[in-house]
Amino acid sequence: MQESVKFIQEHLTSRVDANNREVLMNVATTTISSKLIGTETAHFADLVVRAILSVKMITERGDVKYPVSSINIIKTHGKSMRESSLVEGYALKAGRAAQGMPQCVKNAKVALLDFNLRQHRMQLGVQIQVDNPEELEKIRQKEKDITAAKIQKILASGANVILTTQGIDDMAMKYFVEAGAIAVRRVDRKDLRRIAKITEGTVVLTMATLDGDEKFDASCLGTCEEVYEERIGDWDHLMFKGCKGGKAATVILRVGRVSGHHLVRVRSK
Repeated sequence: MQESVKFIQEHLTSRVDANNREVLMNVATTTISSKLIGTETAHFADLVVRAILSVKMITERGDVKYPVSSINIIKTHGKSMRESSLVEGYALKAGRAAQGMPQCVKNAKVALLDFNLRQHRMQLGVQIQVDNPEELEKIRQKEKDITAAKIQKILASGANVILTTQGIDDMAMKYFVEAGAIAVRRVDRKDLRRIAKITEGTVVLTMATLDGDEKFDASCLGTCEEVYEERIGDWDHLMFKGCKGGKAATVILRVGRVSGHHLVRVRSK
């Protein structure tokens, strides 16, 4: 067996340049070739190669890396599969939390939160006895003030794009609208981690400090040149362009349900 392998390596193999575009096209064509794509194999192979080359990066040691996680795939219905395209930037399948927020923010400072921005509520099991109705109103106002103070600290750090994995209520939205910031709620944690990587931001789990106070550090903010909302198919998407932590790209698949799942499976191979 060893002799057979040695013979194959010496006589039946040839070295190729992995960075050669023609080689990459041949590999991509062979990988995604199927009856589902049919005559459009060449188009999708070119799409795959351009996507992976667009996120090419060179490390400090001179190594060439292709971070596949910087490529997002958006499946949308409508039009023909031939009109599938590659766009610069990372697309998040989510829209603004309120229509009063700006559609585009330049020089974006992105806050990545893993906690909710809804009105503060007393925890379960906490009992408060109130004899005067006016005192009850003061408690409710204090709950609102706690959430307002938290939002003001986030905005004071310079954040103008806020992403959270949980909810944002109407009261919180009012502050973001007045500040001219974009806020997005219920962002998938996987997308949040990817955006944190390409913007060089940090996902914040809590604002609580050891002193029992709350603080939001500006060093946790991610940065990119532009964040704007764009409608792709039937859904609003938030586009992140010019990210500080590296290049990002999004493949928009204008294909049917079956073909879309097929190409996504190919990506993971």
